[in-house]
Amino acid sequence: MSIHHLPASRAIAAYPDSAELTIKIVENEDERLKAMLVRAIVYMHEQQCPFSEEFDLNDHTSTQIIGLDQDGEPVLTARIRYFNKLAKIERLAIRSEYRGRGYAHRLLQFMLDLCRQKGFSCFYLHAQARLQFFYEGYGFRPVGGDFAFSDHDYVEMVLEEDEKLPQPAQQIGHWPMFLNRPENNLDQAGPLEFGISREHLHGLTEGVRA
Repeated sequence: MSIHHLPASRAIAAYPDSAELTIKIVENEDERLKAMLVRAIVYMHEQQCPFSEEFDLNDHTSTQIIGLDQDGEPVLTARIRYFNKLAKIERLAIRSEYRGRGYAHRLLQFMLDLCRQKGFSCFYLHAQARLQFFYEGYGFRPVGGDFAFSDHDYVEMVLEEDEKLPQPAQQIGHWPMFLNRPENNLDQAGPLEFGISREHLHGLTEGVRA
C-alpha cells in the first residue's frame, strides 16, 4: 500500500513531522484570514496569479480548510465545493517552508474523508500538470484534455469510488437532529442533541418537584 492510500494515523507515522500539523475546517474570522494569507503567499506571490483570479465569490460558499502548526502559524489551506453527487477540491496550497513533510497527503486525505462523511464518492479537481502523478496515487484519473489558466498548465482529474457510503439523508424521518450536527462531526452528537437531554432531564426534575 502506498502512502497515498494510508489512513491519517499511518500517514503520520510515515511522515513524523506531519504529527505537528492540525488540519481543520475554518471556524472563525481569524482562521479564514490565515487561509486567505496562505493562498496569497503561494498563488499571488510565488505563482504571480492576479488577485482577481485567485479570490472569488466561491470563497463565501465553500468549505474552507486551514492547517496550523503547533504555534498556530498558518501552514496550508484548501477549499471544497459541492455539486449534485460531486465534490470539487480546490485551491490546495502549502507554504514553501513547510513542504516535503507529508502535509499534502494529510490535507488531501482530510478533504476526501470529509466529503465521504457527507456521502460523496465522486471527486473532481484541476491538477497542475506537474502534480498529476500525486493525485494518480490516490486513484484520480485524467479526463478530457489539458488546459491552462493563470499561466499554468492543468489537467482535469476524477476519482470515482465504488464503495456505497451511508447517506446523511437516510436519517430523515429517523433522527431529526442528525443534520444539525457541526461540519465534519456527523458521527458525534451535536449541541442541540445535548439540549434535548437537558430538556428531558428538566422535565423529570419538574415532575419530582410537583
